[in-house]
Amino acid sequence: MPFQKFSLFNIIFDSLDRFIAFVNKNVAVFGLLFGVLIVAINVILRTISSWYPQVSSITWGEDVARYCFIWSALFGAAYGFRKGVHISVMIIVEKFPPFIAKTCILFSYLLCAIYLGFMCYAGIDVLLLNYELGVNSEAFYDVPLWYFLLCLPIAFLGATYRVIEKFYEVLWLDANAVIKILQEEIVHDSMVKE
Repeated sequence: MPFQKFSLFNIIFDSLDRFIAFVNKNVAVFGLLFGVLIVAINVILRTISSWYPQVSSITWGEDVARYCFIWSALFGAAYGFRKGVHISVMIIVEKFPPFIAKTCILFSYLLCAIYLGFMCYAGIDVLLLNYELGVNSEAFYDVPLWYFLLCLPIAFLGATYRVIEKFYEVLWLDANAVIKILQEEIVHDSMVKE
């Protein structure tokens, strides 16, 4: 029996898909928004402080803005895998016979999943190292740095899941339809807003 006939699996993976997309998109959007707001407030406060020396900028603003931008970029990249908006060169693959084109696409997804999985592992390693060393944030002296570094394994795990999901989808497609379906999906996903 094909995988799609198991409705329980479809419900589980559909729910997981929506949850990961929700987290990735919202962390990316709100991280960017919060980071820009902090930077803008700091610029305004620094301008005011040139006229009124008693007014000072937010001392922790730069660190928080930097972490917001890092979280936003990593979770946004993971969300980009779902939407199919990452750069891919299909013009060469389109010229191949269908079976070779499908094999090349699957191989590229496999390499990407291996790389992202390694980055998830490396993120966990960096997180544990900072935890074991007891490194604290430069701006927030009492806050451990590993709190801010949680984005590394989480975002890379989400991106790895997305690439494996794409690999699985392409694996079951007919080789003659792979290129056409992927192109339609890219166009559809880049135009449909969630």
